[in-house]
Amino acid sequence: MDCWRLMINPPGDGAENMAIDEAMVRACESGGAPPTLRLYEWKVPTLSIGYMQDATPFLGYPIPVVRRITGGRAVLHHAEITYSIVCGTGTRLFSYTISGVYRAVSACIVKALQDMGIRAGLSRGRSADSGSREACFDAPSRYEITVGGKKLVGSAQRRFRGALLQHGSILLDIDRDVVRDIFGDGLLKRMTSLSDISIHRHWAVDKEAFKEALIQRISEGLGVSFVKAGLSEAEMYIRGRLLEEKYSKQEWNILRSTGSKELWMV
Repeated sequence: MDCWRLMINPPGDGAENMAIDEAMVRACESGGAPPTLRLYEWKVPTLSIGYMQDATPFLGYPIPVVRRITGGRAVLHHAEITYSIVCGTGTRLFSYTISGVYRAVSACIVKALQDMGIRAGLSRGRSADSGSREACFDAPSRYEITVGGKKLVGSAQRRFRGALLQHGSILLDIDRDVVRDIFGDGLLKRMTSLSDISIHRHWAVDKEAFKEALIQRISEGLGVSFVKAGLSEAEMYIRGRLLEEKYSKQEWNILRSTGSKELWMV
């Protein structure tokens, strides 16, 4: 059984969260970091957009915008558990296809949700009647997680030369006014949260108990054990540079450009 690092972080802002995920990727590519499962949350409502996504539609709202290094569409982060998985070429998970990684990770999350009494399942693919083309939670892609036909978990993945990153949002609640303002009413009909599910079941899902179930199911499903640890000194250095030169800059978050190609080459 492979040994992975488990990192559980307190809520951070968008720049911090994205810088840590990328720092882990860069260190993993160079052999300076172990495969990692990271769980984290968000200090304030933040919109993350996909690597290739146009930021223009989101610039008129009083919400921070951060650009991910993964693809996909916009996600409004706030009341959620976000997971990220980073692993290198020496891991079994890296040997899977892109869709194989989605399926393996999503199956673990589904089992953790089922441990909480939630009837979750895997989507077969994006629906033809999608509403907002800008929103990740508009419709589930293949192997994403739904409850009652509504999307509960949105994930994105990117494979680099020597490492892969998959991260995703497991919604604890939905800020309906903000979602409606940015994406319109239609999106609210296609997404759900653990809070919504709890209302119908008449009992709430305990966040910490769900985290423990998630860690256990990922351990079992991926055949790995976990040791809790933080970022290495090398990762902290990369994180600092990424914060200063990339994720705090409008050039990256809005225009998808950086002034230091050497650090971000993939």
